[in-house]
Amino acid sequence: MTMQKKWDFLVNLAYWAVIAAAVYVAFKYLLPVSVPFIIGVLIALLVVRISRLIRCPNKIVRSFITLLIYSLLGTLVGLLAVKGVDLVTNVILWISVVYRTKLLPMLDMAYKWMATTVNMLDPTLISVLDSLSQSLVSGLEALVGKLSGVAMNLVSGVAKGVPSLILSLLAMIFCTVFVANDYEKIQNFYSHHTPEKVSNILKQIRQYLTGTLLVVIRSYALIMLLTFTELSILFAVFGIKAPLLKASLIAVMDILPILGTGTVMIPWFVISFLLGDLVMGIKLAAIYVIVTVVRNYVEPKIVGAQLGLHPIITLAAMFIGLRLFGFLAMFGLPVAISFLWKQRQERLGQQAPQ
Repeated sequence: MTMQKKWDFLVNLAYWAVIAAAVYVAFKYLLPVSVPFIIGVLIALLVVRISRLIRCPNKIVRSFITLLIYSLLGTLVGLLAVKGVDLVTNVILWISVVYRTKLLPMLDMAYKWMATTVNMLDPTLISVLDSLSQSLVSGLEALVGKLSGVAMNLVSGVAKGVPSLILSLLAMIFCTVFVANDYEKIQNFYSHHTPEKVSNILKQIRQYLTGTLLVVIRSYALIMLLTFTELSILFAVFGIKAPLLKASLIAVMDILPILGTGTVMIPWFVISFLLGDLVMGIKLAAIYVIVTVVRNYVEPKIVGAQLGLHPIITLAAMFIGLRLFGFLAMFGLPVAISFLWKQRQERLGQQAPQ
């Protein structure tokens, strides 16, 4: 390797290291605090487009459209929050009722049967059985208490996050109002004071992100539809009641990586096993395994094909983004890599001999 090639290698390495560091800082520190403003700007662009469609691009109309959009979103989020709290409360009550009315009587019957059997075989083992029984009951009580505590911590955590949520919401609303009402002024300022090279780069990013965002939304809508179809068919085949309703609810949760199908399916089949319904537990466990395997196989292929990346690269980017930077980076990091890869391909195409 000549000295020039070594120098070129070091320059390229430093170039990509700077880009990687910039992406890391952007996703780790800037993106989380910028989310309210990003959403506010996106809603402002929607407001501007609606006002132009109805041919009333004045501040009063745009302020009214903004108020209408946020009223609808607030109503939807409020209903979901109320339903969520109600669901958590019902789950807590249901766990305690099942423990008292189902598990304890079942354990008592099992203990009496085992005590009779052990007494017939070796009476000296009764004390060991008593100790094991007490340990099991104590463990179950601790588990039930822990589950209830987790649920209550979740509710209290949401309650503690309300002030921060209100501040973020206010920032989002003000950002939407200011950007929507002064959109033309901002656009003129941007066009007159931004260097042409920077403007072209930002234009490319905006065009790419606009198209890619629609692609990602379409990809995950397809994944959600696939999950819903799988669950509906499997629930119907295994004789589970209300298959369409249950499949739709689980499919919506499955699209969220923090939740996923396991949030519903794992407790469902575990409780079925504990209640002695082994057939139902096996059915639910099999459904969960099938849906999880198919999703983990299909998701990188669908998203990767839409972004122009290999499924392995897409899967690795999604996993790294989720682990290092959080939920938003799970979608953002593959998009960023796809954009950088496209830019590199275009540069190589321009440098190729004609």
